[in-house]
Amino acid sequence: MNRLSLPRRPRPRPARLAGLALIAAFVFALSELPWAAEHLFARGVTRLLSDALGLLSGLFPFSLYELTALLLLVGCPALAVGLAVMLCRRHWAPLRLWLYRTGMAVLFVLLAFGVLYAPLYARAPVQAALGLPFVQATEERAAAAAAYYVEELNAVSARLARGKEGRVIPTHSFCETASLLNGCFDALGGGYFSAREVQPKQVALSVPMSYLGITGIYFPFYGEANINVNIPPSQLPVTMAHEMAHAKGVSREGDANVVAYVLCICSGDDYLRYCGLMRAAASLLNSLPQNEFEALYGQLCEEVRLEYRSESAHFDRYEGAIDRISSFFNDLFLKANGVEEGTRSYSATAESLIALYEKLSGE
Repeated sequence: MNRLSLPRRPRPRPARLAGLALIAAFVFALSELPWAAEHLFARGVTRLLSDALGLLSGLFPFSLYELTALLLLVGCPALAVGLAVMLCRRHWAPLRLWLYRTGMAVLFVLLAFGVLYAPLYARAPVQAALGLPFVQATEERAAAAAAYYVEELNAVSARLARGKEGRVIPTHSFCETASLLNGCFDALGGGYFSAREVQPKQVALSVPMSYLGITGIYFPFYGEANINVNIPPSQLPVTMAHEMAHAKGVSREGDANVVAYVLCICSGDDYLRYCGLMRAAASLLNSLPQNEFEALYGQLCEEVRLEYRSESAHFDRYEGAIDRISSFFNDLFLKANGVEEGTRSYSATAESLIALYEKLSGE
């Protein structure tokens, strides 16, 4: 008579854990090699997988990142409590099993990140893909570029209507702005950027995101660009272009800023140009000595100065301990991925803005 076979109890498999760790380490090491980062990953497997994930996540009208963040917000504390209870009760077998499962999950996430995003930090800089020549930033060149952007900003501002608190009134909806920016990316060509159409998503919990100091976030595990819509309208197109740049193959924050500025300024659309010029002028003005800053800032029309003040007042409402903690961890994340300047890399765009000025002005 045959005996009934009992199902085996799941048990930790350290060899699998070690094997997955070795694979993740190999992928991260490979992704730091410039040729592999550019051709094997950025223009190969990373692009293929990210485009597929983006197409799938685009089928859902809501932010999958936002849903995942909420689940993790509940699930991680629950897991921690469960592990603590097992430890206190000395339930060693289930504790080892859950620690093993947690370790496997963490390694799978690291491996996915190592394929979907980490290699993009080591690829070629974006300036050549944007047609920007290399320039040596000097104080004189920065001042000349800042003066150019101030003049252009004043000119385009005069053609736009103003609303509450002197803020510019958008001339396009959220989806229309995304469509315009996708067209700007398509016009670049050259293969540096993914050809897929990115569909940015509005974050429902944008106000809590504002308290974290986040205006947008790209979630590589879904190929999804998420936009905080609780930001001034003068910042929306640039923020959207920034996150779309991540989705199209740009990891470094400074490079994503450059892409956003160039696309908006060169778009030919007054609203997009205004928003791009606002950021370009602010970036260069802040790099100048105080006396030159004051002279050029004084040349801005009153409407633009009011817009800057309105932006500052908006973000001041959300500053606090949570924002500082979020910035701290974001800084650590950037440095861990080889961005030595950390969050300061967000404003490391002076040379590119000078190059764009010289290209547009014929200097």
